Amino acid sequence: MQPFASDWDRETIQQAEQWNWLAVEIAEIRRCAAAGDQAHDRLALILLDHLVEVVISREVNAQLAFQIADSTIEEMREFRDSGGQLPEELNQLVDTHIGPDRRKAMDNHLDEKTRFLRQRGVLTDQERSVLNRLHQYRNAAYHRDTLEPDLIADLVLAYRLLADDLLGRHKPIAWTMASSGPAPVVTPHQLRGQLTEGVDVDLKAMARRFHDHAVKRVEAVAAAVVVAQQLLGVNSSGEADASVPDDEMARILTGLSDVSRQLPSWMRQAEGLKSKTSSLTGLLDPFINLDRSLSRIEPSVRRLDMILEWWEQRRIDELRGK
Repeated sequence: MQPFASDWDRETIQQAEQWNWLAVEIAEIRRCAAAGDQAHDRLALILLDHLVEVVISREVNAQLAFQIADSTIEEMREFRDSGGQLPEELNQLVDTHIGPDRRKAMDNHLDEKTRFLRQRGVLTDQERSVLNRLHQYRNAAYHRDTLEPDLIADLVLAYRLLADDLLGRHKPIAWTMASSGPAPVVTPHQLRGQLTEGVDVDLKAMARRFHDHAVKRVEAVAAAVVVAQQLLGVNSSGEADASVPDDEMARILTGLSDVSRQLPSWMRQAEGLKSKTSSLTGLLDPFINLDRSLSRIEPSVRRLDMILEWWEQRRIDELRGK
């Protein structure tokens, strides 16, 4: 057996799968989500991301725990490379073996874990894409503070639904549980439903909310494009004034002006979100695809807004004689 996660270093397998503390984390997620303010929504998003990483990691444990030892695989690979013939079943074991380098990479990166689980058929392409992006949203809310405040609560709701589904699907290796505390022992299946208890899951309403977020962002980019083209002196043929200096400001404006051709496509994608009501991942996946496109140009939008505010403040100061 080749344990994957660090909690397999405990004395017995029975003590490795501990889920009681996740029940406490779920209770805290529900408390934060019910508070109804941005600070608690951010904390709920962080806790949800941690919970999902735990479940994903332990699902990887279950997939890797019974694979053949590295040393045995290496012996078979050397035998095969020297001209020996292995049965088809052993050839497949050698080719699909997850070695120490990849296990280390999976230990450090969620993206590597979800890629492995997608290859094993545990996750779909849409689920993997959504989970990876939600992890990035957590970083945006926690490390960089670049996430739109009105989006965080909806992301928390979506993440709660996805995390609850992952909990219900997880199949731990050891069903015999142990706990050092007086609280009753729980299993992951017993945790299912706790994240979504009391939540009215309405995909149509969620689709409208994500549609509104997307339209708002596309309209903000469109407004910045108009300003950029005005400052560049773009004519009806789409050509900028030749007298505009080639400096950093001009490059920001040119980058904004160049996305004008993409705006109709982005708006169609945003409007199309209202009809994505068949599944949660079916809604989030196109939203995330649009989000990636918008995220590349939005730093320039914010930079232009800051410059315009500075210009306006400078004009006001001049009028006041400062």
